[in-house]
Amino acid sequence: MSDEIVKYSNQFNNQALRKFTALDLDLLMAIASRVRDKGTDEVAFTFEELKRLAGLQRNMTNDEFAKQIANVNRRLLALNFEFQNEEHDIIQFALFAGFVTSPTKRTLTVSVNSRFSFLLNDLTSQFTRFELAEFTALRSSYAKECYRRLKQYRQTGVWKVSLEDFRRLLDVPKSYRPSEINKYVLKPIEEELGPLLNLKVHRKYLKKKPGRGRASLVGFEFEFDPEKVPGGAPAPRVELSGSVVTDEARKSLRDVSKTPVPDLSVPGEGPALDPDTQAFLDAHGGHGFAGAEGYVSGWPSAA
Repeated sequence: MSDEIVKYSNQFNNQALRKFTALDLDLLMAIASRVRDKGTDEVAFTFEELKRLAGLQRNMTNDEFAKQIANVNRRLLALNFEFQNEEHDIIQFALFAGFVTSPTKRTLTVSVNSRFSFLLNDLTSQFTRFELAEFTALRSSYAKECYRRLKQYRQTGVWKVSLEDFRRLLDVPKSYRPSEINKYVLKPIEEELGPLLNLKVHRKYLKKKPGRGRASLVGFEFEFDPEKVPGGAPAPRVELSGSVVTDEARKSLRDVSKTPVPDLSVPGEGPALDPDTQAFLDAHGGHGFAGAEGYVSGWPSAA
């Protein structure tokens, strides 16, 4: 399993995998590793092979495992995958055209939707790549989902994301306040990816005018060790925003946990912004990315 590589178009990272458990994600990435570059051909897995690829530790009967596999595709079908093309058409689709699970034969047979096989085939640029074994070794679903987004920026070592898009992409409950995001989402990410990638998470705050209350959390910059470009050439490095390297930007989320995010959509109602935060928000169209196109163009893309 150590040689298995997951590789797909960066556009797949703009899709939030809602309600996926850690095991669901392991199974999906195991499948993705094997259907890559197979076009629309059917690809068959035995249950034993799929369990090995997904690094499944606990014992499951054939019927239980079959239900687990089927649940992965049910969640995929419920997502309504979508992206925008060059004409800004919004296209929705199902990732797999065929997905047959057989408890009796102990097999899974899948085929990729022909219109959208580009997500997993003929990838020459703008793709995300990582080792399957490294992914399945992670325990938290939040750590797994963050990990694969970081791998899109593996050559620059910086992922910048607004709070709104971070919530959407990692399926963070809307009810979570910043203090709860810190405890239940960022803590497992930092604990698992910190040692693995030398990850540091920098919080971005919206400064308020003196006397107007505490700053509000508006986004994150994830800083980690970049991978070397094949051939030994030095990788380009994206600089962190100036305010990130100051103590002001690194203060605890406890300081802002009870502060609502101001409504910047009303002209003249929002607080004054420092230049780095203004640039951060401008790059996201105000509060967050405008969609798949904005996601790619808002920050440097990874090759």
